[in-house]
Amino acid sequence: MKSTPTPTATQMEKPHPCDVCFQSKFCLPIALQPSEMGRIRDVIQATVRVQKGEVLFSAGQSMTKVYSVHAGSFKSYVTSPDGREQIVGFHIPGELMGLEGLGQHTYFTDTVALEDSEACEIDLRALETTTRDLPSLQHQLHCIVGNKLIRAQQDQFSLGSMHADERLARFLLDLSERFKARGLSPDEFVLRMSREEIGSYLGLKLETVSRLMSKFHAAGLIHVAQRQIRITDRKTLGELLMPPG
Repeated sequence: MKSTPTPTATQMEKPHPCDVCFQSKFCLPIALQPSEMGRIRDVIQATVRVQKGEVLFSAGQSMTKVYSVHAGSFKSYVTSPDGREQIVGFHIPGELMGLEGLGQHTYFTDTVALEDSEACEIDLRALETTTRDLPSLQHQLHCIVGNKLIRAQQDQFSLGSMHADERLARFLLDLSERFKARGLSPDEFVLRMSREEIGSYLGLKLETVSRLMSKFHAAGLIHVAQRQIRITDRKTLGELLMPPG
């Protein structure tokens, strides 16, 4: 009589993708009980692959999901009545996308992959049901949305009052800090967005962005090799953001 093979641990219980994802500690709420974390994982439907230039969701589209960047990067933009695009954000792994539309169940931006990327789909209806059952989760989501809105207001104010070189320095240092928070190098990284896209986000012309990149490079603040950036003098770069005194 043949014996039945004993299933391996992997066969017996396949781990949830969130359990083996390095980015989960950034996109999943913290300070929840293990049972509550299980409820959170249940709302994550799938990981979708998005090719460079492909639209993940569009402004005005009915909102059924929010997304977390699993790999790669995305840009979000709005379009003016005369057809001009204004980039309002760039998203890297571990960051949530689409939360701004939670109140009206409508996406506010067009969000497009800057490179071949992956995003985790979070079912909106399941998320709303879960947040009603878990006040702690509801509070954290409100905090995330509130912080995003505050940051957007701060960006609008800061960029409106900054000189061009200050805007670019702030952009590079902000990206650096976001990479550092994810255990990636804060000093050397690739800009997946074009200089024209950086200009759109910062309210600068393409020529201005290119000129400032060359200026920072010549001054020894950064080393530029196409889209590869290495911050070589963080202190002086940061001093550009300090008020004269």
